[in-house]
Amino acid sequence: MSDQSILGFPRELLQQPIDIRRQYFETKVIAHQRLKQTYEALLHAIRYPAGTTLILVVGPTGVGKTTLRLRSVKQLIEDAAGVATVTPGHIPVIAIEAPSPDSGNFSWRDYFTRALIAADEPMLAHKIAYSVRGIHRNEQGHLLIDRTVTTPDLRHLFEQCVQYRCPRAFIVDEAQHFKKMASGRRLLDQMDTLKSLANMTSTVHVLIGTHDLLSLMDLNAQLARRSVTIHFPRYHADEPEDLKEFKKLLRTFQRHLPLSVAPDLESHWEYFYEQSLGCTGMLKTLLNKAYGTALEQGEPTLTSKQWEPHAEPPLKLKNMLAEIKEKEKAFKEQECESHRNTLRTMLGLTATSASGEKAEEGEDGAPSPETTTKKSKPRVGQRKPKRDSVGKKDGA
Repeated sequence: MSDQSILGFPRELLQQPIDIRRQYFETKVIAHQRLKQTYEALLHAIRYPAGTTLILVVGPTGVGKTTLRLRSVKQLIEDAAGVATVTPGHIPVIAIEAPSPDSGNFSWRDYFTRALIAADEPMLAHKIAYSVRGIHRNEQGHLLIDRTVTTPDLRHLFEQCVQYRCPRAFIVDEAQHFKKMASGRRLLDQMDTLKSLANMTSTVHVLIGTHDLLSLMDLNAQLARRSVTIHFPRYHADEPEDLKEFKKLLRTFQRHLPLSVAPDLESHWEYFYEQSLGCTGMLKTLLNKAYGTALEQGEPTLTSKQWEPHAEPPLKLKNMLAEIKEKEKAFKEQECESHRNTLRTMLGLTATSASGEKAEEGEDGAPSPETTTKKSKPRVGQRKPKRDSVGKKDGA
């Protein structure tokens, strides 16, 4: 077995400058179980939308959602590389990060500007009404959009651009920023606008963000019908399979750290789980900082002396975990069996038991008493019901 297969990184990296070694590890994507499952579900939803216009990918902060976006974009580009297309301007995917508004309200003007720059269509300045001015390129060829261009013009231009580019998906990271509006009514308008953009451009819109996105789908029934939600969960230490995968993840990181002596991270799994809350992104951030410290100190391996100075305060982690667990609880409640029984009752169907069996019905179609009434135990001192004898017995 080669040194590279054992270590997980090219051996020659050890002779490279510090910046190159640090960049290798910072950009290294580890394909762990949670990422694989979410990645496969997202690609399937994009490739086979079946009438879906909005795809929501939700998960706790630091779970690795940005890594998911980068990997999905790469795969969609590879999918299109070997496929001949009749559209010369086709690009496989357009991806942006939704900006956090400075004024407190989400800005569609800023959003469309960033989206157009991301698409960067060569003839963009020539595809709007002649009365519109303010879109041009500088000497370096970069697209510039002046503040004089109105939001409706930007939206119309965006729709034309996406229709011409024909991407498989339009991906928006940090999509929870859409919720930053002054009123609930305007929040519904936000989602209606996104649904309209997806319909007008015939392009699936993927919204990647925190659990806060879930409330957007409850605004009306039409949004819920045309959307699909994909959960990107963290690892839970109280679940044996999750703990096994988390330790496996630490072993993988051990092999990919360009150090002359492989560190022992797995034996410190409780510390790393506490610091990451089971989120891969948070774990990778901590290891990036610790690895940088080890390189600067010239250490051959990674020990607690390098990672402990970068530990987060317990209060901060406690507050983060409390918020994450609250959102996870709300997500799980969507699949609660009581909601199914309520739904079946609203539809005029028979409620089901926890095992999925229907209650037995009597002659009139109503559930029989045997299946709806549980036998109760008698109170202490209470006789069991039976027929007492009446009258005198012979010979008495």
